[in-house]
Amino acid sequence: MTRAMWPSLDWTRRRILGERAAAPLDRDQPEHATADSVHAAAPGVSEDLVLAIGRPEVLRLAAALQELLGPATERPDTPARLEAALTLAVERLGGGGAPRVTRRPPGLYTPEAWQVHLIAVRPAVSEAIRGAIRTGGFA
Repeated sequence: MTRAMWPSLDWTRRRILGERAAAPLDRDQPEHATADSVHAAAPGVSEDLVLAIGRPEVLRLAAALQELLGPATERPDTPARLEAALTLAVERLGGGGAPRVTRRPPGLYTPEAWQVHLIAVRPAVSEAIRGAIRTGGFA
């Protein structure tokens, strides 16, 4: 049972100390390969970023994404559409990585918070997305 927690502890230690390429403690476990392959997606300097934003920020980000990607882009008003638009924006801004978007709670009639998780993106890309949330446009 305790062996199952070592992958996450090892990953956390490497993230805190900045040792991304360090070998995991036990390479026989498949969890290591999966976790390391996700974070090795973007070569060079990359970071993981989690943003919790409300409805006004989502609307600003959606407008900025439509401006960046063009008018033919579907309005990013659902988590799946916002994730797809962010994936295109990350590619266009020159960063590797993978955005993930969830809405909490998933109901339609409750106050909501959207969680945008940018995995292994360049710092310049994450800063551009944060700026789009603040100002409603990409610089």
